[in-house]
Amino acid sequence: MAGESVTTLYDFQLSMLFAMCKSAPAPAGKLLDRIGATRQQAEAAEKRWWFTEATNKFSTVDEYISAWGAPASERVEFHLGREVRYAAWDLPFWPGLRMEWMQLPNQPHLFRTLHRGPDCVPPRLASVADLTPWSCTWDEFHDGSLCPTEVFDGFGGRATVACFRGVDPGSGHERI
Repeated sequence: MAGESVTTLYDFQLSMLFAMCKSAPAPAGKLLDRIGATRQQAEAAEKRWWFTEATNKFSTVDEYISAWGAPASERVEFHLGREVRYAAWDLPFWPGLRMEWMQLPNQPHLFRTLHRGPDCVPPRLASVADLTPWSCTWDEFHDGSLCPTEVFDGFGGRATVACFRGVDPGSGHERI
């Protein structure tokens, strides 16, 4: 796969969708049908994203802008005298959601976070049944409206492992 063009925003979304194919096959299948793609295409996109010289190797926001075009939003903030640059792209597969990249000075890689678009209302999380794939962002999940959550550190990136206690709508029993 060496020498292929950079991974597009479409491929980036397909690569994220492939993980959903494994953990939530029914909603993933509906989304694949809606966008006119297959599970095999999602798997190939994941391989391009993780195992080729693709955009996941980018170390600046400008490289993403060059590959993906103008972001939906872009800003610069200063923290403790250091310039921090942000750029976010809308995710057409998941309307209302954006992937935001954060660039810190003197860092070899970027950080990414899923955000809700400014005009999109967050979902109401009243029960565990409301937690469908891509239904909420990290911050919305942890805002305490559903129940208290706990994050486990030491397992890799932010948002890797979190837990909460809630009633399983299928059984009516409390689960972790």
